[in-house]
Amino acid sequence: MTETDFRDSIDDYVTSIHAILGFANFYLWDPETRTDVPDVLVFQGRHLCPLSAATENEVRNDGSYVTPDLGVLLPDHTGVLAEVKLSFPKDQAHWMDDFKQLMSYDADLDGWPSEDGRVIRHEVVLITEQGRAVRVRKFYENHAGNEIKFERPFVIVAVNRSDNRQPYYFFQRTLGNLTRTVLDSRLEEGVKVPMTVLLEKYSTVKLYDAEPPLPYMMDLIWTHVVVDAARQEPKFSRLHKRHKLPVVLQVESIVERLREEFSCRSISAHASCGTPSVPKKTWIVNALEQFVSMKEAEWIDAKKEGIRVFFQRIEDSLDHFIASSCRSPDDEKGPPDQQPLLQFPDDPDGI
Repeated sequence: MTETDFRDSIDDYVTSIHAILGFANFYLWDPETRTDVPDVLVFQGRHLCPLSAATENEVRNDGSYVTPDLGVLLPDHTGVLAEVKLSFPKDQAHWMDDFKQLMSYDADLDGWPSEDGRVIRHEVVLITEQGRAVRVRKFYENHAGNEIKFERPFVIVAVNRSDNRQPYYFFQRTLGNLTRTVLDSRLEEGVKVPMTVLLEKYSTVKLYDAEPPLPYMMDLIWTHVVVDAARQEPKFSRLHKRHKLPVVLQVESIVERLREEFSCRSISAHASCGTPSVPKKTWIVNALEQFVSMKEAEWIDAKKEGIRVFFQRIEDSLDHFIASSCRSPDDEKGPPDQQPLLQFPDDPDGI
């Protein structure tokens, strides 16, 4: 991937997080009383198991389940399942796969964070980028009743980010009707959600149940785990720009730190049995492998449970990891217009 590709994918990832949070906030916040709505549970990436008539009273154990990007359980025992799909392939022949995923949510499901794991009813929502919403709606309408069928309410919500002087996200319902009539009326006209509201209220959420771009994951590990660990070292205050300070970390501790502080758990979103770990351990290992490939870390055991990261002062860590991820692992000098990777001293402790 090129540097532009990485930056675009990171921007899409962050926008997807904001779209999830912005839509969830419509259920978590009452604009009339300007207070949080009690007893609303939101969840992310939770495993929900389809039930057939033969298995109505038991959870299927054959490994089949669905994992929507966002789930909302309301106090009246109804629910909402939403999927964020900001971009679609240019070839519309592949769009049916995305709608098949949405149709898999249109079933009696077990695993909701309710006492019995069920809801009275739920609706399915697709959140997509405003510039694509009309084409997606027309695709749905052209195939509705044939290849695409929904028994439950199906709604398309368009979202667009405006980077004006006071940036905001604009949400508008473009197909179907939400069960909550007041919210449906608001979204019919369109609602602006100030970005400052999302950032102030949900600033800790930096991950959802899709693996982020590699430089983004590396920067998260570096900024919130590696730097904090390096600060605990006595030599940290005397570290010069080109010196490196080895920091030993355990993979499981990295996973747990990011899970508790930067997933939906950080905003007390419902997390229990049935909600997978975000981030997944494999995401962390993939990012750490890139550190090793860049010669900025080394595994300390064959099972790759522990790693030694060579901390150094970096002016802009995200820029550094984007640039480094664009280079060939064998090209230690990097492209002519980029700063060469620093070589390790013979003794990493020799600061």
